Amino acid sequence: MNIEEIAGKFATEGSIDKAKDHAGGHINDSYRLVNNTPGHPDYLLQRVNHFVFKDVPLLMQNMVLVTDHVKAKTRINYPDEVDRRSLTIIPATDGKSYFKDPDGNFWRVLRFIEDHLVFESTTDPDIAYEGAKTFGAFTAMLNDLQAGEVGTVIPDFHNMKYRLTQLKDSIRKDVAGRLKEVKKEIEYVESRSRMMLTIHELGEKGAIPLRVTHNDTKISNVLFDTDKKGLCVIDLDTIQPGYVTSDFGDGIRTLTNTGEEDDANLDRVSMNLELYEAFANGFLDSTRDILSSTEKDALVYAGLLFPYMQAVRFLVDYLDGDTYYKVKHPEHNLVRTRAQLKLTQDGESQMEDMKRIIKNLS
Repeated sequence: MNIEEIAGKFATEGSIDKAKDHAGGHINDSYRLVNNTPGHPDYLLQRVNHFVFKDVPLLMQNMVLVTDHVKAKTRINYPDEVDRRSLTIIPATDGKSYFKDPDGNFWRVLRFIEDHLVFESTTDPDIAYEGAKTFGAFTAMLNDLQAGEVGTVIPDFHNMKYRLTQLKDSIRKDVAGRLKEVKKEIEYVESRSRMMLTIHELGEKGAIPLRVTHNDTKISNVLFDTDKKGLCVIDLDTIQPGYVTSDFGDGIRTLTNTGEEDDANLDRVSMNLELYEAFANGFLDSTRDILSSTEKDALVYAGLLFPYMQAVRFLVDYLDGDTYYKVKHPEHNLVRTRAQLKLTQDGESQMEDMKRIIKNLS
């Protein structure tokens, strides 16, 4: 089936004139469906990567539940901007939230949000604040949606205990014969494991609650209006039960790094404390009234946990012979590991400042 035929399987309004590639995202394929009927919107057609997301029907079930919930909350505060401040899933003609083509590919359609900006990264504290405030508002709107109502699309995604178990297994097997090259990295990881399990243990004890979390809070997953104010959160594929620390910590990891995720020059890698404070300020401005004191205190550990966890994931893949992440060269996962560990170490060196920031903002 071609793109036009697939687009015809959805209950769009007006007449779709053409489909064109839409940039953005690294997992799903996206196409903008251009509407030539005045007064009717364009749409976004996406092929959901079912090799990454093994249960697309569950993913879409989560997405429908969450978008409906967010839309109801948005209607209260922004009755005239609901379609700009929340995602709208367009059903297939058979009533499902997706269409499965004869080749086994899964497709979905969303209403396209016009006149928006997307930032792949930023050094502007105002944009960091607005992005974090929008993520926090998303968390707050889902506060009364029980975590048990959504399914788990990626088991153990942010489970640090599981990731460390994976590492132990990879060390034991050493299938690629690379263990001798990463002794220093393993020593650091093991020396910090106790601290990095803090959030996991708080969750196991019930000291912090499971929430409905986004789990991929990079700044590019917020749409901004042309005045650079946050509109809404996008890319809801990883919605599942989790801790609020996941959404805070991954935002800090991806936003505050002064270098690249795979920077070979570690002198360029550090955690920008100004951006950290801006993100924390925005996030807490939206969530301050719903988070417990224990959750707020745990945010400090989240800022360190997520670069550490990502380093462990890269390290596991390096030891396993690069079977998960795409690599540009044989040392790529090792370079990634070292860059994420450097970010963790720099965060550690600023931990007292981070504690002060969270305490003052809480």
